[in-house]
Amino acid sequence: MRRIEQTKLSDFKESEEETSPSSLSTEKTVPLSMTEPPPPRPKGKMWYKTTDSEEKWGVCNFDGTILLVQIISDRLYAHGEEAVCKWCGGVLEVREDKVFCNGACKRYQGEFSSNLNAFLWWEGAKSYTLRKLVAEVEGLELESRDLEPISYAPNWSILYEYADDMESDDSL
Repeated sequence: MRRIEQTKLSDFKESEEETSPSSLSTEKTVPLSMTEPPPPRPKGKMWYKTTDSEEKWGVCNFDGTILLVQIISDRLYAHGEEAVCKWCGGVLEVREDKVFCNGACKRYQGEFSSNLNAFLWWEGAKSYTLRKLVAEVEGLELESRDLEPISYAPNWSILYEYADDMESDDSL
């Protein structure tokens, strides 16, 4: 068996230029976390207003992915981009309450509703905290199950932790 010897630091010789006193710092470096508080986290909201009452909006359910879509000239736009067929890239067309590809494949894409409350019906937001927040921001109606009192007290919600962090950052 052949043994490989590891290179030692003493095998390297430094030139005098590199070791001149002007290039070396006399202060010891201390990690940033010990000298200064960490930089503030970016502040944000859990949900940003998406819909506008002056524009035409709807809700699409594409295989369990629920999207608020804007309708411009009978075309669907999600997140500022035109929604297209996932198979052929063709333009999508709404027929009654269904979405179909109007391109080469003509496949069924998913469900459509012009009632924005469908976002909550189809569980576009699953947690109670987020459902309540989306309903408040977008002006949607919560379902009756969301209005009923919870029969047990949950230990915590991760969303409340984020909200608490944001509030404590505001007080600084």
